[in-house]
Amino acid sequence: MKRPAQETPLPALVTSIGRELRRARKARNLSLRALASIADVSPSLLSQIENSRVHPSVATLYSIAAALSLPPSYFFDHHVRDGAGRPAGAAAPSGSDVEHMADDRDGGSRVPDADMGQDSPPTEAGASGPLVRLDARARIELSGGVTWDRLTPDDEANVEFLEITYEAGATSGEKLSRHSGREYGLVLEGTLVVELGFQNYTLTQGDSIAFDSVIPHRLANIGESPARAVWVVARR
Repeated sequence: MKRPAQETPLPALVTSIGRELRRARKARNLSLRALASIADVSPSLLSQIENSRVHPSVATLYSIAAALSLPPSYFFDHHVRDGAGRPAGAAAPSGSDVEHMADDRDGGSRVPDADMGQDSPPTEAGASGPLVRLDARARIELSGGVTWDRLTPDDEANVEFLEITYEAGATSGEKLSRHSGREYGLVLEGTLVVELGFQNYTLTQGDSIAFDSVIPHRLANIGESPARAVWVVARR
């Protein structure tokens, strides 16, 4: 199976993972070296992520989030948007202390500027209403051609509801990873291989899967075209 490089350079787009990471690290009074030790990544890699020079892989993001006692969804932009789709200010970070653990220790997020329509009026920070327009989703770009689009208006306390895209050859990490929770996936197009323990499951359009996230697992697109899926991680 062809696998992408462990980390990939960022495009010109300014992303938010590094900003949110630095904010969370400083709020906990952790040095780069201290956080790197807890997350089992190199200080150099952590510095490059904070400075938006590389994207973390999916597995690295889980590892860093676990070290900060945060859900991975924390790293989406913490901004609400007004009726014209413009950032309206920063919302408070998620306070979830649900732990995530990753065996694999391998960016950024953006919210496109788009009109959300008159049925989506301005709301207070962290409460942007129930509707998410297709062109107003929060997005995280990860290493090797993986993107997460959040399908909820804001962080949810116990669930991540995402549309994930894996470009051809993309994987969630070099090795299988594990963390707390339970996952549910439905493939919309393309082919995704889910390595789950000692079993491999190939999912094509319309196929779905459910499994406990503590089982070592990895997602990979071995096809020649992008794979898209709806993915839910229920945290415990």
